[in-house]
Order: sequence, then structure tokens, then C-alpha cells
Amino acid sequence: MKKFAAFALSVFVVLSIMLTSFFGVNAATSVSWNFKDTNFKSLGTISSTITVDDLTLNATSSKTMSVKSNTVTVDSTSYTYCLALGGGGSTSYRSVKVPVSGASTIKVIADAASTRTLILADENGTTLGSNSVTSTAEQETFSYTGSSGYVYLYSSGSNINLYKIQVDSTSSSSSSSSSSSSSTSSSSVSWNFKDSDYKSLGTITTTKTINDLTLNATSEKYMQIYANTVTVNSTSYTYALSLRGAGSTSYRSVKVPVGSTSTIKVITDAEASRSLALADANGNRLTTWSVGTTAQQVTYSYSGSAGYVYLYSTSCNINIYKIQVDSTGTSSSSSSSSSSSSSSSSSSSSSTVSGAVSTYSALVSAIDKAEAAGGGTVYVTGTEIACSGQIALSTTNANVSIVGVANSDGSYPVLEFESFLDSYIGKSTSDSAVGIRITGSYYTIKNLIIQHAPDNGIQIKGSSAGNNTVSNVIVRYNNDAGLQITSGAYSNTIEYVSSYRNCDVYTLGGNADGFAPKLGAGKNNTFNYCYAWDNSDDGWDSYDKSGDLTPNITYTNCACWHNGDYTTFTGEWDLAQGNALDEEMLMIRLIEAQSSTFKTKYNSGTISLPTSSFISTSSGTLSISSWKSNYDGNPNGFKFGSAYSDSSCVRTVKNCLAFDHDKKGFDNNNSAVTASFTNCVAFDNGYNYYISPFTITGWSNVYGFSGSSSDKLPSGYSVTTPSSSTQSSIRSKVTTTKNNIISYCQANKIPSSLYFDIF
Repeated sequence: MKKFAAFALSVFVVLSIMLTSFFGVNAATSVSWNFKDTNFKSLGTISSTITVDDLTLNATSSKTMSVKSNTVTVDSTSYTYCLALGGGGSTSYRSVKVPVSGASTIKVIADAASTRTLILADENGTTLGSNSVTSTAEQETFSYTGSSGYVYLYSSGSNINLYKIQVDSTSSSSSSSSSSSSSTSSSSVSWNFKDSDYKSLGTITTTKTINDLTLNATSEKYMQIYANTVTVNSTSYTYALSLRGAGSTSYRSVKVPVGSTSTIKVITDAEASRSLALADANGNRLTTWSVGTTAQQVTYSYSGSAGYVYLYSTSCNINIYKIQVDSTGTSSSSSSSSSSSSSSSSSSSSSTVSGAVSTYSALVSAIDKAEAAGGGTVYVTGTEIACSGQIALSTTNANVSIVGVANSDGSYPVLEFESFLDSYIGKSTSDSAVGIRITGSYYTIKNLIIQHAPDNGIQIKGSSAGNNTVSNVIVRYNNDAGLQITSGAYSNTIEYVSSYRNCDVYTLGGNADGFAPKLGAGKNNTFNYCYAWDNSDDGWDSYDKSGDLTPNITYTNCACWHNGDYTTFTGEWDLAQGNALDEEMLMIRLIEAQSSTFKTKYNSGTISLPTSSFISTSSGTLSISSWKSNYDGNPNGFKFGSAYSDSSCVRTVKNCLAFDHDKKGFDNNNSAVTASFTNCVAFDNGYNYYISPFTITGWSNVYGFSGSSSDKLPSGYSVTTPSSSTQSSIRSKVTTTKNNIISYCQANKIPSSLYFDIF
């Protein structure tokens, strides 16, 4: 209901300081949450902790709560939905975590089946007050006199129903004695990146100001919010702002409002020993903290003009979990809104929020409502949503975001299209079989896992499909390409997406690329920090047919490995690697349906494939042996076009990596496109670079080694071969990162914090 609740609270602190300092009055604010509001009433059963409009509902799979329809009347006001606590609670489960700003009055509309006790506790779990709740709904009131932060509401025993929560806060300061100088006021403001306003941001590519905290980023100098848990002084922090690299006051930095005298506290860590800088508004460095692998709080006492300071890394990535400013004196408030960026008004965020959902029908309904309202954010909760059909997104200027909410273990919701796939077993597919199909504009898909679609996991198609964002997503086990952009779709941003083990079983593996910006995709499609591996066709494919042109594509910090190998899908490759049998793959399921002993023999270390014909294809029903011999997948990394793609098609490749492909790492596929390569590495491919006769507009730091065949390059260009020790270092770093990425994905955790740090 109150999308900008946290913003209001932080602004209140600033305003109260100004009013008491200059006019000698108190400032107050009131924030409320009613469970009949759209954001809450569709939640249903709550089995994991979720934050909606800055109100946190703490639940577990065994200690659930639920939002349900129930009508009561208190003081002539009707309340139609309640949060049923479900039983006794604590600060960890079956409780509501409520933000407060200093001295506050907390009002709760509640009832129960019989007389029960409602507890108010502070952040340490200390009981602050208790009220008896009866079968007659009424307002329960608590007084809070502590500092800004959070309090908890829960039942001491059995279920209590909560209909509405309201916090009326008052901030006051004592004026100084009869001195002509203005009085001194103090405040404490903090920003925790696990809070709902931050944790769903994902990749940050433009400067944003949220709750008066400014995150400075550019398209080249990204930052990232991701799930990561650390504990400092018995307090857990579950989300971090990853600075990604060295910064300045202009990029990869945090602009923090401070008073004239302030103590700045930062919870931080890093993958290795690094330096976190604090600079003043003019860029003058005030201090540098040493940050290591153990999360810690660093502190600095600031004395200067009220205004802003900046936090940034002097070198590589540093994680920041929380920032707190304890100020004495006046503070500077930001004149910007609670969320701003360089995007147009048709950006992916909106003031309309369509609520949280945990079922397919609720998801489709919530999307429809958000589209009809002109925009909104639909939060997806839970571990798995069974999707029996397509999710079709077709509205122009939709301004709709579909965002997964992290579970308590750091995993993200899976959109499971298995029942949809079952209806296509042995059949040809079309666009109607795609999992998420985007034909409209200004949609955002974030923090989700899409698997087992009968066709593409995600498809962005058509000349009206522009300015969409897919961020922090996994696409896997789909029966065609993981993600496809085609037929004029333009200006789409694909970032932090992992695409693996997609295989078009019934068309012999020849279509299921990791990423497929092809067949006349439109202008200005970009891929940032995307990874493709173990797909039945190429890692990336930009194939054009006659009459098609895919004009320009940008690949930055992308990597691909081991694509186009049919033994992946029969289990042979996994067995050779010592991996467990991957029963998520469709081919393995088909094999197991034919052979009751296949899994047992696999687990004992042998492959015994059925010999009968059971794979339905356009060529007829084939055996495994025939499927292999007719296999149409290509073991290539980046395929940049086809014989129909001419020099008007531009490929910009920066900080990209291709390895372990039987044919080519970087492949022209008979095309003659225009391309630039900066900081690229290829090794252990058939050909590392097969890119003649490209027109090269940029060529810098291009490395390759251990290719089976000599590179095919345009005249006048060469690839640098690193020294043996550098090759060994590259292999070691790549292997570690690759294995970590795979482990994250297998645990349903999105590896947005992991990147190949070799450039």
C-alpha cells in the first residue's frame, strides 16, 4: 500500500531535525498497512519470509501464516482481510517486523477465536508490551520509546488475526538554554540492502536514488544487489551491494547524506583484501578502510559541512551490506524522488504494485491487472510455481515487472513448465509453446528460474517488442533455445542470465542455443554478464535467413563453454565427469521410460542406452543411435551470423570468453559482419577464432591458446598467446568460477555475483 514507506521514514528524520532546530516544533508521520490491500490479500499461505511495502512477514515451511478473507467492523470501519498468525511466534517466525522511527504509537486492529496475548518485542527479542486480544475485533495500542529501527508483533500462543497495523511516529529534540545559536539535534538513518526497496534491484546500470541514498552506476560500470548472508556482532545481513570494481564519485559508488557532525558505519567484506574509500563532496579522500574476507563494521567520524560523502572501492569488488549515519547537527536531504534513473517514464519500475503471488493462476491474473492499471510490480514467492501454460506479455509500454523474491536459503522461485511440456511430448512446437513470450515493451523479468518449457524458455519477438529487461534469471532444460530475440525485437537488455542444458530433442538438437538473437532481431540488443553452457546447439547464435538482418548486438562480460555435445543429453558426458545423473533433461526422462535399468546401471558406473526407436522427429521415430548420427547441433561458442549477414551487421565483443567447444569459440558461420574485439579469451576450442572475412573496427587484448586448429583471421590481425604460467592461471580462475556458477544454479541460486575475473 505504501510503496515509499521507507522513503517517508527517512525523510521524516531529516524534516524533524530541521523543524526542531529552526522552529522548535515536533514533526510526525503516520504509516499504515491494511491486509485488504492488493499487495497483501493475494498472498494466501506464507511459508517463507517476505517483505511487502517495507512490512516483513516472517514465516517458515513449518511455521506458516496466511492472509485470508474475514470481515470485522471497528469504529464504523470495515476490515475485510486479515493476516492469520497461525500460532505462537517469535522474532524469527509467525511474526510481523514493523519499521519504526523513534518514539511511536503502534496501533493494531486484531481479534482471536478466544482471549490470547499479542506481544510487541524489540530487535533483540525483548518484550516491550503485551495486550489481550479477544473474539471482538478492536484496536490494540502499544507505545514505543526506542530508536529508529524495527519492532516485532507475534502471538504468545495460538492464532491471532491482524487486520491493520499503523505506526504514528513523533520526533522531538530539546532546545538549548538561552543561547542565540541554534539547538543541536541528533538522528540515526540506516540503509540495509536486504530491504525491499533495494534487494530486487539486481543489476544497476544507471544512477538511482532510493530513500535518499544514491547508487552511482553507468552501463559500463555496473553495480549489483545480490543475496549473500554474513553475520556481524550476532546480526545477520542477507543482501549486499556488490560494487563490482574500482569506483569514483561518478560511478560504482554510494552517495550518502550526512550531517555536519556524523559517525558513518559500514558493514562490508570482500573476496580478498581490498580498500574501501570514503571521500567528501569534492572528491577529497577522507579515509581508506582495509576490507577483508571476514565481514566487519568499519567506522569514521565525519566533521564538515552537512551534505554528502561517497563510498567506493579503490580496486576490485567490495560488498556493502548496510550503511548507517548517526548525525549531530543538520542534514542534507535529497531533492530527488525515492527512485530515479536516466530511463524514460516508460521504465520498468512503476508506482503501481500488483502484489505477491505463489500460483500460476494468481501470477497470470496479477500480470493482467498490472497491465490494465498501466504498470506495476508482481512479486513471485515460493520455491516452485507449476505453470500449465504460457505467460504471454503483449502490452505496449507495459511498465510491468515480474520479480522473484528470494527464499530464506537464498534460492529463487522456479517457474516450472513441466506440465505444459507434457502436452507437447513427441510433437512439433511453435510460438504458442514458449514459456514466457514477450511481444510488448517495457517488461522486466527478474530473479526467476524458467525451466521445461516446450519451446524457448523466454522469447522476445516482433517489432513491438522493445526496451524489455531480463535480469538475474536462469533458463534451463527447455525444449528450444533458453532465450531468443527475433523478428525485429529491439533495445532489449539481457543481463546476469545463465542458460544451460536446453535441448530441442525432437528436432535433433539443432535449434536450442543458449541465447538466440537471430532471424532478423532488431537493433541495440545487449548481453551483459550472461553465461551459456551444455546447450544442444551454439552458446550464442545470430543466424539470419535470406531477407533477414540482425543489425547490431553487444556482448559484454559474457562466457560460454561446452555447447553442442550430444553426449551431454544421453548422460554419457556426465558419467565421464563423475557427475550425478541429470534427470531434469527431457532425453534422460525418455530414456528412463524405455529402460527400467538405465538409472541403476548409470549409478554403478556404466551407460546402457535402449536400442528401440522411441524419439519422435520430423524424420520419423528414431533410436538413440540414429538420433546421434543425425544430430544437428553445432559445438560452437559465439556464432555471429550467417552467409546472409553482411557488413551492416555489427558485433561489439568486450571481456568475453569461449572455451571447450569441439568446433569454434568465436565463429563467423560464413558471415562477413563488422566487429570489434576487446579483452577476449578463447582456449581449448577446435578453432579459437574463425572470423575471417570480418571487417574489424577494434582489436585489443585478444588472447587464445590450445586450439586444435590455427585461427582464421582477417588479414593483418593476430591473436596473442599468453605465457605458460599465464595460461595456467587463466585455466585455474576459469575452472573455479565455472564450477561456482554451476553449483549456484544447481541450488536454484542465481550467480549474479560471480564473474570471470581474468580481463
